[in-house]
Amino acid sequence: MKQAVLTAAGKFELGDAPKPSPASGEALVRVRAVGVCGSDLHMFREGSIGGITIQDAGGPFVPGHECVGVVEEAGPGVQPSLAGRRVFVEPTINCGRCRWCLAGVPNVCPHQRFLGLPPQGGCLAEYLVHPARLCTPLPDDIDDDTAALLEPLAIAVHSLDRLGVAGGCPAVVLGAGTMGLTHVLLLARSGVAPLIVTDLLDYRLELARQLGATRTLNPTRDDVVAVCRELTGVHGADFVFECAGVDETFGQMVEVAAPAGAVGVVGIPVEDRLAFKHSAARRKGLDVRMIRRANRTFDRALARTIAEKLPLGRLATHHWPLAQTQQAHETAANYRDGVVKAIINP
Repeated sequence: MKQAVLTAAGKFELGDAPKPSPASGEALVRVRAVGVCGSDLHMFREGSIGGITIQDAGGPFVPGHECVGVVEEAGPGVQPSLAGRRVFVEPTINCGRCRWCLAGVPNVCPHQRFLGLPPQGGCLAEYLVHPARLCTPLPDDIDDDTAALLEPLAIAVHSLDRLGVAGGCPAVVLGAGTMGLTHVLLLARSGVAPLIVTDLLDYRLELARQLGATRTLNPTRDDVVAVCRELTGVHGADFVFECAGVDETFGQMVEVAAPAGAVGVVGIPVEDRLAFKHSAARRKGLDVRMIRRANRTFDRALARTIAEKLPLGRLATHHWPLAQTQQAHETAANYRDGVVKAIINP
């Protein structure tokens, strides 16, 4: 089979590998669509993320974790009826036995493996073997683009859970990439008001408005902190979601938050540190919460997408075949051609 191998920072090569066979409890998935995530772009640009490097793969490294495909073969112990079903793939393979898994927070399982994060290989390939319990069948009316975006939506569902979002309160989303826009989709339906979104790219702000933002700000021409305070009654927003992962927005998140407000840190910085004004956060008594992947929220993300007809597919702006994985990552990493979510179709 063909697979996209990240050989070094900024360099993909198309390689060959044996077609895998499913072991007990696994499914062989013929991959149809893979979303390029911001974490994939960190690995592509810098060759590392959170202290994990390409070299930690111990061999050819295949990224990718936002995956939809068709089950070609059900391994031993798997219901044969799964074969032939189109599924989306939950990327976090938790142990299911540790105290955190048993306590209902498998997203922080210290023994977990994650698709496309060394040493675990990813899904930028024609085929993937994966635990069948993490392959969820899809209804026919959910297209591949929408299915490939269910993973970031599931993170946003978890993120709103973590902050306890309530209607009637102001909310701010800093950053209008895929993660920021999935938050906008949910927040716009949660009754928050106003819903303020910031980004450096006007085309993303336009999409944010179309998805439900009531006010958008571009830091190159707007004083984000001043305008947010003005729009939220001086004191700031009760709920703030940092979805950009840069020092400027880390600083802004505590400045635009209201006293006793909740701040969700979703974005991943290039440098493995978090920079904000300690006194501002302390004096306001802010509840700063780190958002770690999705936490048993995939089923809810799918259910909400169906019931509320969430236009997730609008985020999928660009498509490439597997052979053009390099071009897809370069376009997404450099914000070219109006890209929001790049989709690769092996």
